[in-house]
Amino acid sequence: MDVDQARYQRELTDYQRIVPPPVPAGTTRVAEFHTDCTIANEAKDDAIVFPRLPGASHMHTFFGPRNDAFMTTETLLAAGSTTCNSPGDNAAYWVPQLQRNGVAVPFKSMRVYYGSRLPDPSAVRPFPPGLVMVQGDAKLQVPTQKGQGNQFWCAGSAEVGRSADGNWPVCAPGGNLIYQLVFKDCWDGKHIDSPDHKSHMGDPVAGKCQGNYPVAVPNLSYMVNYDILGGDGLALSSGMASSMHGDFMNGWDHVKLAALVKTCLNQNAKCGTTPSFTGG
Repeated sequence: MDVDQARYQRELTDYQRIVPPPVPAGTTRVAEFHTDCTIANEAKDDAIVFPRLPGASHMHTFFGPRNDAFMTTETLLAAGSTTCNSPGDNAAYWVPQLQRNGVAVPFKSMRVYYGSRLPDPSAVRPFPPGLVMVQGDAKLQVPTQKGQGNQFWCAGSAEVGRSADGNWPVCAPGGNLIYQLVFKDCWDGKHIDSPDHKSHMGDPVAGKCQGNYPVAVPNLSYMVNYDILGGDGLALSSGMASSMHGDFMNGWDHVKLAALVKTCLNQNAKCGTTPSFTGG
């Protein structure tokens, strides 16, 4: 699906007009802002993979405006409410439901970091209108043994064991199960979606977005926390732990997102949920 180039250029013009405030002394120099979300709803829908086909997917946990199979960027922008707290963020975020013995695991928190993996984050531009993307592979059903990358881990306490099948950590009291899902952050500059919902996005090469993916966009990182210590009986609605994945649909107020990108990411400065700086 092609981007609306005229609309994208108008939004880039608005971005270019923004004059960010200078970064004060004491600001943490890392390109970052975030949004904190609670659950909007859960449903067997996926508006990216199975658009307009309600009930066609495995169970997902949604964050942002209330989600369904008919959701689009335009319906997100028109939504009257969202469960994410960064002003202007009406984007939709979703992941498969985590279950223990077939019952949904209590959710603890969801923070989405917007950052940059580039040595020079001044190259980052806001997401184009209508961008969607998927990270991870819902069909990947392989063991995830201790020490492997891209797996669930323990936040706030040490890992003290593994589930009987070896695929899930067991966390010491005081901690919780967490997954960090990092998206690709170089865009092809042409398409807001692709047949596999991934191939319009790529990784930096030699510290830059170039070649087939010349446009740097914010690097999304989902920090998904569950109120559980891990252990036996766990599964995702998509299957094994290895099938963890996430979906994103842009629904940002483009001026609000542009201000965050220009102020925080481009200036390599840490912000919170607004374009204001954080120290320490």
